[in-house]
Amino acid sequence: MKRIRKHRQCSLCDQKKLGRKPPPERILAPIEFDIEKNETRGPVVSFLSDLRKTFIRDDVRAITIDFTKTTRFVSSATLLFYAELSRLIEITGNRIRIRCKPPSNDRACQVLHQIGVYDKCGQIVKKRSSYYDDVVHWRVAHGHIVDNSICAPAIEEFEGQLALPLVNGLFRGLGEAMTNAKHHAYIDIREDGLNYTPPHADWWMFSQARQGYLSVVFCDLGIGIPNTLPLKKPSLFSQLKALGRANSDGACIQDAIEDSRTRTQLPERGKGLGNIVDVVSGLKDGIVMVLSNRGFYLSINGTGPKTHDLKESILGTLIYWRVPLVGEFHNGK
Repeated sequence: MKRIRKHRQCSLCDQKKLGRKPPPERILAPIEFDIEKNETRGPVVSFLSDLRKTFIRDDVRAITIDFTKTTRFVSSATLLFYAELSRLIEITGNRIRIRCKPPSNDRACQVLHQIGVYDKCGQIVKKRSSYYDDVVHWRVAHGHIVDNSICAPAIEEFEGQLALPLVNGLFRGLGEAMTNAKHHAYIDIREDGLNYTPPHADWWMFSQARQGYLSVVFCDLGIGIPNTLPLKKPSLFSQLKALGRANSDGACIQDAIEDSRTRTQLPERGKGLGNIVDVVSGLKDGIVMVLSNRGFYLSINGTGPKTHDLKESILGTLIYWRVPLVGEFHNGK
């Protein structure tokens, strides 16, 4: 007699009738958290999409994020995940229990400890004996107001290895990124399927010292720079449409930055988004990268820029600075 396979949903109903809790939904994390490479961006974006879809399901009470195969965390993609997880926890409150299966890779496991992912999930995971110098210099900041002092602990630790103009430049760039998050990023609902309006204009920030460089990454989960232009800068957006550039997110980022640098020459006025790029202007080995929705913008030493459109949208904005360190951190200590 042929066996009839019971539908999974029926199994869940049977468990509810018997008073049993349904098993946690398992979401497999990508091997590499890296959105800067084409071959790894897709799996990260798909993972975040799966995470959002699972969180908003009414029948889900527990989620296990399986990191066992994860071997590498790059700061930009890691911050995007951290921000997404923070928002989903805020949306669902205590309705969903979250657990992580730690990575088999020691370095990757230490990253999750260092940035507080286990703590955020209310989970105690024993630290392993391995110790990685580059991981212990990861720092996390989060806020929803324009206040550089929130980011200060993540930057001031390295002041002895950064020239004073560079320290001031990073704070100006971060201040401008916070201002954009507060006044522009959240003016409409994000196209992520959550239909959620956050109570605050949240932003998240990482810093990481590694191999002689300080990386600073800023993230907001708003509607993205390209989507703010028709709402906040309609005249600029009309110009982009006339030039046939409005459909390119990369072109929108570039024109928004260039417009903010040239629309006022008054000394008392800031340069807006231009401050983000000017951090590395003329700096050897300095990099600034902006990813917003599908747009990609890259400036090296303040020159360029290079822009193009990505296949996948990150549904938000990431700003990445990399500046050289001197002294002990430059030597890898």
